[in-house]
Amino acid sequence: MTDASAERPNVTAYKRMTAAFNNNDLSAVEALVHPEMVYSIPGNSPLACNTRGVTEHVSVLRRALSAGTLRLEPRAVATDGEFLFVWGRVTALRPGKALDCEHCVMYKFSEGKVVEGRTIPLDLNRFDEFWS
Repeated sequence: MTDASAERPNVTAYKRMTAAFNNNDLSAVEALVHPEMVYSIPGNSPLACNTRGVTEHVSVLRRALSAGTLRLEPRAVATDGEFLFVWGRVTALRPGKALDCEHCVMYKFSEGKVVEGRTIPLDLNRFDEFWS
């Protein structure tokens, strides 16, 4: 375990990244992730993927914006310094569909940037159905 002062910068970076995402500012998100970041979204929907690199990841985020309605609401953040785990809520709207469910996200940081991430929907069937 690291001390709280070492953990704080990654929590701050995560909060900035979430705020940028919720404002559809993907350029700001790009600035907070490593160019070779690896990311995974499980499931069978068009959003499910394993990406490598910021360009690929941002391409997935652009598909996920659902006309700017996708919002991440962190409810609890835990960190050991290198890893950051978020319990939260995700909401979004699409024609004839609404998503409102809990999810988890795991990030691994290195030198203040996200190098690895994983979305973990608690109701994967509902998550897949919304994006399909």
